[in-house]
Amino acid sequence: MKPGDVVRIYAPVAGYKKYHFCICLPGDNAAGRFLYLNSDPNHKDCLNIECKRIPFLPASETGYTAISFSIAARYTAEKLELYDAEVLGTMPQDVVEEMAIFIDTVRSMPKPDRVVVKEVLAALVNPAGTA
Repeated sequence: MKPGDVVRIYAPVAGYKKYHFCICLPGDNAAGRFLYLNSDPNHKDCLNIECKRIPFLPASETGYTAISFSIAARYTAEKLELYDAEVLGTMPQDVVEEMAIFIDTVRSMPKPDRVVVKEVLAALVNPAGTA
């Protein structure tokens, strides 16, 4: 698992597996951060992508995958193992590029999370650090 991967993780509150975008992996003293991938395109601060653009995800009833930027979910390494986290694929580059632009419009995500998400997306867009 690495930043940019789409991961399926069992959500005990929901009772089924949900999809997430990996921002950063858990470390010694910090949980990993993930963005939720939902099917309802009507939530605040969601980037709505047609399902067919993320081919390894099942199509939703709405026809969209809503990438939620309102909160970054946190999982420790232990929770990822317990909840059977499974990498499904890497987010397509064109979607990551849209995410990197969209983050500048987000207002509901706490600023410390927004800074981290923005930095990771920028690195994913430009991995070599060149312009």
